[in-house]
Amino acid sequence: MKADAAREQAQATFEAGFNCAEAVFLVATREFGLDVPEQVRLATAFGGGVGRCKEEMCGAVAGAVLAVGALCGRERPGADWDLAARLARAVREDALAEHGSIRCGDLLHAFGEQAGMQACIRFTAMVAGQVVARLRQARDDGEFVPPAAMRSVAGGVLAPDGVLAPDGALAPDGVLAPDGALARRVLR
Repeated sequence: MKADAAREQAQATFEAGFNCAEAVFLVATREFGLDVPEQVRLATAFGGGVGRCKEEMCGAVAGAVLAVGALCGRERPGADWDLAARLARAVREDALAEHGSIRCGDLLHAFGEQAGMQACIRFTAMVAGQVVARLRQARDDGEFVPPAAMRSVAGGVLAPDGVLAPDGALAPDGVLAPDGALARRVLR
């Protein structure tokens, strides 16, 4: 999906009734094969600057950061999380560059009067396009393997939930995690 398509999907998702955080989270995670509808609940309370208070981080930015964590985060203590940290920081910086703040209330003030939340919808769409572009670049650079690709590793021996099959197939980096969970990152 190109950034334009991600923006269009985020706009349609927001307009269909999901909030800013949910729209970005859904578009970004689905783009990379993590389509678990129940997970959108993780983003729900971030809408409107955390519980609609408008005093905290913009929900669209929070949804993008949650998507980065869902796709690139770690699954065991002590594992590397440099990629997730770098991408989350980049998402924040991209949004800051647009309006000088990522605080919901500040953005609403900068947007001014808006009919039907159109400025929020446009900002949400922009953030979705940016996070998808950042994640696509990380994938193309070999920094992470999306969940959809993980399911097809090793000739289909992985279950849809990403847990190694009973035959003990190795993770792409050749290391089997102690709990049998498949690492999300491929070491080069």
